[in-house]
Amino acid sequence: MIARLFCIASLSCILSSCDTAKSESPAEEGTAKENTHGANAYAHTKAILAFGPRPVESEGLKQVSAYVSAELKKHNWHARYQTFQAMTPLGEKTFTNILARYGAEDNAGLWEKPVKGLLCAHIDSKPIPGIDFLGADDAASACAAILEIARTLHTDSPDKASQLELVFFDGEEALTADMGPVQGTNLFDGIYGSRIYAAQWRSRGQLPEFGLLLDMIGHKDLSIKLPSDSPRELKKDLLAAAKATGAAKHYKMASGPILDDHVPLNNAGIPTIDMIGDFARKGWWHQKEDDLSIISAKSLEISIRVSLFFLKERL
Repeated sequence: MIARLFCIASLSCILSSCDTAKSESPAEEGTAKENTHGANAYAHTKAILAFGPRPVESEGLKQVSAYVSAELKKHNWHARYQTFQAMTPLGEKTFTNILARYGAEDNAGLWEKPVKGLLCAHIDSKPIPGIDFLGADDAASACAAILEIARTLHTDSPDKASQLELVFFDGEEALTADMGPVQGTNLFDGIYGSRIYAAQWRSRGQLPEFGLLLDMIGHKDLSIKLPSDSPRELKKDLLAAAKATGAAKHYKMASGPILDDHVPLNNAGIPTIDMIGDFARKGWWHQKEDDLSIISAKSLEISIRVSLFFLKERL
């Protein structure tokens, strides 16, 4: 994804107008059984990357979307596709978000009932001329983590699962070099899926109480930086979840706001926090090096444990 420091107030106007110490912590040093989350999510990441690059409208993206939907169905999650067209700097493109809810597939009210929370990631990879960009941590690892969280909630907490909507955003990545307003036009390049998704909540009545967005949470050198403008209560709860699971050293605050899929949700009145890796520290971001070699099952384990603790406390 192309998250960067940005003036959120300016973005709000744009969107409205276009409608080393040795660790002894259980999260890091657990038994093989305790590390099942990380192993499962690593396997999902590997499977997603096997389909190749997945920019908007690509065959790779279609195959990944089918894979995600099929994996969710195994654990009683049912997918719905939100397809829409949007004008981009490269012309009109067709995007498809994947939404999923838990429960009986023949439940007529499955999609009408209120949900308490959202768990989100972006499913697309950035089109980068000259390289086959896989986006292993940006953000195949986050999609993989959601699949494992969905499986775990199905097994351990079906009551919590039924209060959650899963969202895989298409079109988070800008189709040109930088995310943001396109000079000389009224276009905004990037976060296409989350802008459409957030807008539809305005006509659906009761809003979810919170959202959790995952992005770049599987790097072998795990360093999560929460945006400085994160909703206060969600920031407090997420840092508490990191501490409770022994992962506090991996979770810090960023020096400023970050532009990502949580911004349209916050602007729509759904308080949402972005659990995002520190993409600016290393030279892999938006480079060919963002492949499976930088992904760690251990890091995925940590991120999933923190997410599950946070969700179970909130739902």
